[in-house]
Amino acid sequence: MKVILDEMLPIGLRELLPAHDVVTAAYAGLAGIPNGELISRAIAAGFGAIVTLDLGILHQQNLAAQDIGFVLIPDNDVDRIRPYSERLEAAISEVTPGSVVHVGGKD
Repeated sequence: MKVILDEMLPIGLRELLPAHDVVTAAYAGLAGIPNGELISRAIAAGFGAIVTLDLGILHQQNLAAQDIGFVLIPDNDVDRIRPYSERLEAAISEVTPGSVVHVGGKD
């Protein structure tokens, strides 16, 4: 799946997601824009999922109406994400347009 990492997430997260085509918002030219525009432009560019730690997006946007999935993680430190990287990769594979999957470090 083609995945975009929100600008608060480090490029190093890509190494934990080898099954996906992952780029950062900055690399895609989508840094520094409001969430609504980010979502619209990511959809237009063919991304299937946005990975973010921005919980505000849940309340600021109508995610269910979007043609892209959302995966929420609790941290932007790659070393803290690494222990649950398999769950993160599975969540990205399983997320559907308009849905939100929360992936955290605790079982």
